[in-house]
Amino acid sequence: MFVGEIKTDCKTLVNILDKIDFYRGTERRTKQFSNAICKKGGGSMLYGTTWRGFLKYNENGEKVYRTKADIEGRYKTKCMDLYPELQDIFKRFTQLYIPDFYYTQIQLNKDFSSPPHYDSKNIAESYIIGLGDYTGGELCVEQESTTIDTIDIRHSFFKFDGANNKHWTKPYEGTRYSLVFFNNTKK
Repeated sequence: MFVGEIKTDCKTLVNILDKIDFYRGTERRTKQFSNAICKKGGGSMLYGTTWRGFLKYNENGEKVYRTKADIEGRYKTKCMDLYPELQDIFKRFTQLYIPDFYYTQIQLNKDFSSPPHYDSKNIAESYIIGLGDYTGGELCVEQESTTIDTIDIRHSFFKFDGANNKHWTKPYEGTRYSLVFFNNTKK
């Protein structure tokens, strides 16, 4: 599936992600993303496991729970339940390009521009990569509230501390995916 050449492997991943129905998931539950720009057909979904077992109430008022994960006390996110095949695909992709990085979750974004925010629940550093046919869409990272680094993440991993550094997406044209691999403090 992956050949070890980043641009080719990113295109392969885009072909896989193009077949997924993106929905607006995690960002709608937090106020910090109320100003996010999401194009039609886009979304932001959490892939991995979560500590939160309760999902919602059904039409009869009964509690609906998430599917239990293999890890004790953890549950699969909706995205992981819908697309279990992605777990192996992401694992193979990250083994090629960030083999020493351990992550528990992935934020999948399609045509979703995040406003300035912190990832307050993340621990340690995260890796982000941009995929797709787009121009612009650079990642902006504020360093110590004085310097703003603008990073082109298209077909390139970038490591940053999203919990301690405010970050956001610059405007772009085209179809833009971003994948953020990270660890969360919730157990």
